Amino acid sequence: MENTADSPGSRTLSSVDRALSVIELLAENNGLTVTQLANRLGTGKATAFRLAKTLVERGWAEKDEELRYRLGPSALSLSPGVQNGTDLRRQLYPILQELQDATGETIHLTVLRGRHIVYVEQLVSPKPVHSVSTLGGRSPAHCVSPGLAQLALLPEAARKWVVSTPLRRYTEHSVVDPDAVLAELVRVRERGYAINKGTFRADVGGVGAAVLDARGRPRAGLSVCMPIFRMQSTDLAEIGNLLRTKAVDAQRRLDLGLHVPGW
Repeated sequence: MENTADSPGSRTLSSVDRALSVIELLAENNGLTVTQLANRLGTGKATAFRLAKTLVERGWAEKDEELRYRLGPSALSLSPGVQNGTDLRRQLYPILQELQDATGETIHLTVLRGRHIVYVEQLVSPKPVHSVSTLGGRSPAHCVSPGLAQLALLPEAARKWVVSTPLRRYTEHSVVDPDAVLAELVRVRERGYAINKGTFRADVGGVGAAVLDARGRPRAGLSVCMPIFRMQSTDLAEIGNLLRTKAVDAQRRLDLGLHVPGW
């Protein structure tokens, strides 16, 4: 019998698997070096470099001046969040601007896709220390505030589906126990906004709220993102209530079909 583990077909599938793993890693992180890619893939640096170089040549990744790899235009063009979020960006940009004017922090507009959120718009904080995400990139919904805010408003069956598979722990603060996640979603639903204190990236947190559709289902997420050290001196309840108000304003804009002139 042929040893499929050593067959040419098996090696080809392994390469495809690794390339897809690189794309997933780039979608979940704001830039990774070759060394970081190699460590997370469990491969040598030479292999990671060849994979990244191939993806760059095909437009699926790009390398910045700091030699970090990020998602490229080919990947971003296929992102359902970017494709379907165009109208959201046009209609909700004034809301995002109002949130940044009020908080001075980075503002994100996201959509829920399965167990992840996809970033469709971002206004970066003008402060020297701030958080930046990748448009078209993904974050685990159970670890970030706009994800929790949207998950909390899903039907019970959908919430249980989210925790039906083992949840990955990203930091020591990540909540991965299914019952604990479901309990947190109940609290988020009652409060009207979610708070993340370093559950995805240890030094970054945020507050998020969901924008609803006519059926009361999550259509998008609004969030205020900031370094953990600034969260400690910030009135998070005030930001949460502001987000709740702006989420209602956003829903109204979407229902009316308002657009920003010039888009």
